[in-house]
Amino acid sequence: MLNTLLLGQDISEAALFADKVAHIPSFAYSRGWHYIDAADDPPRSCGINMARDCRRAPGCIVSALANHTARILNPALPRWARGQSLRFVLHFVGDVHQPLHTEALARGGNEIAWRRRDEWFDKTRPAESEEEAAFLWALDLFRSDPDARDLSGECGFNPTTPSYNEDDNDDGGIVECVLQWAQEANQYVCDYVLKGGVDAVSGPGVDLGQEYYQGAKDIVDIQIRRAGRRLAKWLDVLAGQWAEEIEQQLVVQN
Repeated sequence: MLNTLLLGQDISEAALFADKVAHIPSFAYSRGWHYIDAADDPPRSCGINMARDCRRAPGCIVSALANHTARILNPALPRWARGQSLRFVLHFVGDVHQPLHTEALARGGNEIAWRRRDEWFDKTRPAESEEEAAFLWALDLFRSDPDARDLSGECGFNPTTPSYNEDDNDDGGIVECVLQWAQEANQYVCDYVLKGGVDAVSGPGVDLGQEYYQGAKDIVDIQIRRAGRRLAKWLDVLAGQWAEEIEQQLVVQN
């Protein structure tokens, strides 16, 4: 399925599609799909309400994941359209695990002023070594994850029913599952990201320091592990349904 719908493109490259097209005028409608603006009140309270936080048009990351999953499973659509939806799904599963992609405050953190300390960055380090370091980090995340090979504990969906429609709740459990992921990420906004409020992470003289960095890094590691596991299960279900579709086509041809 992946090779066919992505036309042989590497999955890591395909996952960049949603960001690449977001600022192209013909794809402007997709910008709101990268997040859900929870109108909660961190750090006092965090939580997502679909009716309140996911606008009917253009939608949000939860509805977009449901819609594009259903499109991948729709044999009536041309393969290029299903491949495009697969590229959106690859990206959005990652986005929904980012805490500030589930928060409206300060436009998801984009309006929080910050400045990096250049001494933390080795500007002489070649790009190849950066890529190698990223690969080794990702490999270590996988090897250190006790649940990496066990996907049974993750929520999923019924591939025989998804046909996402804003007026139809029978989506095979996709929205419920993705909303669970979003709620989980959103809770980190209260528990850690903005635990002390916006003023505690921004403004003159504020230095987040090594302690905040280390705590944030631990959360990043957890969320990337979760996103990887969940994407793997999502793709497993999609690939299984794709295989059944191809088998049925062969039966009809014979």
